[in-house]
Amino acid sequence: MKAFREIPDTMIKLRHALVLGSFFAASGLVFTGCQSGAPALTRGATASDSIQSAADNILTARGQINRTLAALRNLTDRPADIAAQYKVVQKEIAALQATSAKIAASADAMRTKGDAYLADWAKQIATIADKDLRSAAFDRRAEVATKLQGIFQSYQAVKSDFGPFKTSLADIQKSLGTDLSLKGLETVKPFVAKATAASEPLKASLDKLAGEFRAVGLSLQPGAQ
Repeated sequence: MKAFREIPDTMIKLRHALVLGSFFAASGLVFTGCQSGAPALTRGATASDSIQSAADNILTARGQINRTLAALRNLTDRPADIAAQYKVVQKEIAALQATSAKIAASADAMRTKGDAYLADWAKQIATIADKDLRSAAFDRRAEVATKLQGIFQSYQAVKSDFGPFKTSLADIQKSLGTDLSLKGLETVKPFVAKATAASEPLKASLDKLAGEFRAVGLSLQPGAQ
């Protein structure tokens, strides 16, 4: 912490800007309208639309969790055409795995993508001659960075929650894959209930993340507070 205090305020704000850019790029929020000379109206609208789209994708993942668990409960609670029901379970688990993999990839890429874009953006701000205006511009970026820090934390929580949840579903699928008898279904039934309970904090993380994305997206629209 002492080392950071010794860095000039402008450099601290520049560091915040670079971290924020990496997050945007890794999340697929590349604001193509934010090029030098682009109208502020276009920049704000493009940023807002990108964030709102990301929120939609997050809610899609939440819905996939519900569909996967519903398929498992349908199989274990109401076995009828067990082979067909199991195929639905396989399909939904595969879809959930793909969704969680996309989220994990975004988290991993968060620190490696977007630096070039944000470096250019920061250079543009640094060319402002009026030092007060330049400082105010960096202050505004720091304000946005503070809001997005909450998104970053929720994003990491989603990644962390997906790990044990995916493991529990994989274990259930392995057990069902070797024993689809009625006794086999009864064996995994309590573990399906356990996975359902474990999904609640994960869905809460997704809800929080989507809500924060929407709030920040709305704040970037032209005329927003």
